[in-house]
Amino acid sequence: MKWSYITIFDPRYYPRPLFFYKCCKLPVFYLRTFIGYLRNPSKKPNIQKYPSSGVSSNFIRDPLESIYKCQRQDNKLLIDSLIFEALYAPYVKKIDSNGVIVMNPHGVFAAKGLRRKVILDLMDLWSCEDNKMYINAVDYKAMKKADYVIAWSKAIREFLRKIGVKNVVYLPLGIDLTFFDPTRYEPYLFFNKYPHVIDKFRVVYSGGLWYVNNREVLGVLKLLKAFKIIETKRRDVALLIQAPSKVVEMAKEVGVKNFIYVERTANSNDPLRLSFLRSADILVLTGSKYPSVYLAERTTMFQYMATGRAILAEMTLGVRGVLRHGETGYLVEIDKPESIADAILELVKDDGLRKYIGRNARFQLEQYYTWDKLYERAKFILT
Repeated sequence: MKWSYITIFDPRYYPRPLFFYKCCKLPVFYLRTFIGYLRNPSKKPNIQKYPSSGVSSNFIRDPLESIYKCQRQDNKLLIDSLIFEALYAPYVKKIDSNGVIVMNPHGVFAAKGLRRKVILDLMDLWSCEDNKMYINAVDYKAMKKADYVIAWSKAIREFLRKIGVKNVVYLPLGIDLTFFDPTRYEPYLFFNKYPHVIDKFRVVYSGGLWYVNNREVLGVLKLLKAFKIIETKRRDVALLIQAPSKVVEMAKEVGVKNFIYVERTANSNDPLRLSFLRSADILVLTGSKYPSVYLAERTTMFQYMATGRAILAEMTLGVRGVLRHGETGYLVEIDKPESIADAILELVKDDGLRKYIGRNARFQLEQYYTWDKLYERAKFILT
């Protein structure tokens, strides 16, 4: 069986195309409509989350949009989605393989129409509702039509099975330790640039900010509010955040004083970032009940596990699929800044527990979640 990996997203943005290239030597293609390809055959995708397909979607208006509002991740609905699937088909036809892995549901109908075997790598379980999981009908039918659906968390796998998608397999994101291994770097690299934090107890967040309908859904604001509580009790604890610069404005609005903004690095595995992560006494993984976050096993979690440092995490379903309270993480009830604050203060006082959690998390990563461990599982899916 000959396989290829196709995606409408920039293949450099997500880790999964690289994973399948490294494990199984799959060629990776940037999925385009044939019109976009004819316009510019050599076009390279920009590094952005929602790249253009090469065809303006404005000229295709879904006649059902007045009665059906649930959009897909690319803002399309029903009929316009199927039109784009037809536009993808000639491009997919030129790919020399009898099986394709499609990142997200875009391209499933095009590939199945060409009688290709299809594995849907569901990197984003997209909901058109903020407070509950509501899946676009085309996306749902694509999941049912695919030969297999890869879920990247146990929680997503169980959710899909409950809604009738039976052909689901679990393949976590994990970490490529040949690319990202903080244990290879000592904290002094970071301290050379930020010497004023050496004598502080360092609470660290290193990740993104994600806004949906003007609401930040990764939960970073709660960490700032929690730290406001901590500052009234401990002056020797500092909050270090490496995230988009908007977090500085957020910190000012909350009134956090002992806050250090750490400049972002160009690459996730930059030695300075890896050294920064190793300098942490506690790494905090916030979350929210936004469905795509609540069900996720996030890359940030696996990066934290790789450090060998203690992880404090809000108790989402995705987190609970990997971390165990008191063993590989310190888990707190979600959406309660005071619980985050209490947990940080508890860990500050217990050096033995921090070391125990960090050591166990690294061991669990090495046993189950490195790319080397996951390669065999991926090859089995492709057989």
